[in-house]
Amino acid sequence: MLRVAVVANWQGKPDLAALVADDPHILMTAGDNIPDIYPVCGPNRPECILPYAKLVDAYPEMFRSTPFMPVLGNHDKQILPRGPAPPEEPVYDVSAMAFRRFFALPDAEWKWRFDVPAFNVRFIALDFHHISDQGTTWQSSHDFHEESEQFLWYKELMADASGRTVVTLYNARSASIRNQVGGAWHEMFRKGTICVTGFGHYGERAEMDGLTYYDISLHGKGTPYPDPHSEFLAREHNYLLMTFDRAARTMTVEIKSIAGEVLDRKVFGQVE
Repeated sequence: MLRVAVVANWQGKPDLAALVADDPHILMTAGDNIPDIYPVCGPNRPECILPYAKLVDAYPEMFRSTPFMPVLGNHDKQILPRGPAPPEEPVYDVSAMAFRRFFALPDAEWKWRFDVPAFNVRFIALDFHHISDQGTTWQSSHDFHEESEQFLWYKELMADASGRTVVTLYNARSASIRNQVGGAWHEMFRKGTICVTGFGHYGERAEMDGLTYYDISLHGKGTPYPDPHSEFLAREHNYLLMTFDRAARTMTVEIKSIAGEVLDRKVFGQVE
């Protein structure tokens, strides 16, 4: 068995005892690992890693025993207050300097790929959040258009997706990002198995064209913005648990409440 947990919107210090009891082999995220950079570090300190150090210090036993592979959200890059309108200076460090300094991740670190060959699964992290702010001083994501580094990198990875289970993680609203570049992102996503985002403050499973989209959040009792193809939605603090059974050749995906209750479960046949 391989167990991979995913969390997002890590606000405050939620009790993660139920997640720890699931004994995940890897803990991943779908963005927003910290509230912001500037409140702790002061304004315009893109290199300051203190918020990440405080996160690790809050869960010493968990981080000591569980490999951690985070994905970026806009809060992981915020170096100034956002304000009611785009200011003169950039509010976000698009390059994610502090995140890349603190964590040791594969590839470019702001985007990464991680394969587990024994279970025939590939995890891919992308840098999507607040995509409507591209081109303004509110921009937080790397470019995702057709000729961008991120698009071409993901296109190449997904051209090699057949024959394995592929899990794509990011922090944007799935209904928005999949329509970008004339729907090209959705077509690339469809070559994989599931997508997981931490956009909304709720738990959701949506189904479109044979692809399952998940939205998860440790801070899960906010206003829901349902996917047009939503099949399950819960206003509960939640996380995702993926269990890979090599003998049965299945991937079981559960949205679980922060207390450990299974809110939604779906079993996928793994690619042989």
